[in-house]
Amino acid sequence: MKVVGVVCSPRRGGNTEILVGEVLTGAQSEGAETELITLADKRIEFCDACGRCEEEGRCHIQDDMQPIYRKLEEADGIVMGSPVWFWSVTGQAKTFLDRLYALQYPEKRLMNKVGAAVVVAGRQGKTRALDVIIEALRSHRMILADTIDGLGYEPGEIRRDERAMKSAWELGREMVQLINKRFTWPEEFSKSLYRLVMRKYKVSRLPKQ
Repeated sequence: MKVVGVVCSPRRGGNTEILVGEVLTGAQSEGAETELITLADKRIEFCDACGRCEEEGRCHIQDDMQPIYRKLEEADGIVMGSPVWFWSVTGQAKTFLDRLYALQYPEKRLMNKVGAAVVVAGRQGKTRALDVIIEALRSHRMILADTIDGLGYEPGEIRRDERAMKSAWELGREMVQLINKRFTWPEEFSKSLYRLVMRKYKVSRLPKQ
């Protein structure tokens, strides 16, 4: 069993990385193997909305996202973490979530994996940032374990947020327990609604907006 944490911050060793790391520590306490992926040292290009992933089942952009795709497909649980910048997730997080679209074809390859969302804010915007990540996880038909929000502005300040640190550790344990329960979505949810509409109307592509 493996739980992967993805830190969508341009900084290494920041508050979000600390909090996501605590989730992974909790998962390790339940016997899970873990891996932390930091986007700070990755080259990830923007999605160009070419639509090739819908037809070919893979993203054509050759960058650091390709090995990440494989790690996510192999994982049983995925923790998405982002700092709160300007009342939402970081640009790195949005780019990453956009690129995950390729894993929806030909079927939802993250379906039934256990997911969790983690955000850290200096003050405001935690709810909006969490909503962005939660909706992305749901779009992939993942099983949502829980969310964690923490308070931290200065480097390492999150360690003083005892509630967030304790909740993160517990979340890691809960993720492993959920993975072991093997909850699943109904099979009909494995196909994208987009695909079902195309099949119904016998078209290869829907018109772009």
